Amino acid sequence: MFTRSLLTAFTTLFATAALAYPNVGDKVSWTGTMSTVSGETNAVKITKEVISHDEKKNIWKIKIEAVVGTDKTSETMEISDLYSPAKYKALIADCEKNGGTLEKLSAPAGTYDTCKMSMTMADGTMVERWWGDIPFGVVSKSTRDSGKMPISKPDLNSIIAGL
Repeated sequence: MFTRSLLTAFTTLFATAALAYPNVGDKVSWTGTMSTVSGETNAVKITKEVISHDEKKNIWKIKIEAVVGTDKTSETMEISDLYSPAKYKALIADCEKNGGTLEKLSAPAGTYDTCKMSMTMADGTMVERWWGDIPFGVVSKSTRDSGKMPISKPDLNSIIAGL
């Protein structure tokens, strides 16, 4: 009986915590590859983390780190609006009406119900994003040049949410 109660409490706690974003401490990492025009392919790792929230001003401070091959960059930015479970629900509800497709997507961090949205930039580059119910929203992103050659394809690698 105690084991069943403990298991129920544990499951409820983590199911609730998974939906508790955005929150300070949320951290998401994507890994993949990026190709250059010359055909060189480099490993890519992008990490976003919520490092603070000013409740009075409703300002979120986000740290973004990117590693492409041996090049590393890091920046901190402040924004007033972060992706949330409510935004995910609205996106999924209107996905097809807004030109997207509902897809189940598997990534190293798990399998997600997503809305795939595609757009073509002025130079012909196609960007596809799979939006899911996770901090920062993007489960995967694919970029292809106008010749349809893959430029980058980072997939969700890890999530820490609701701490």
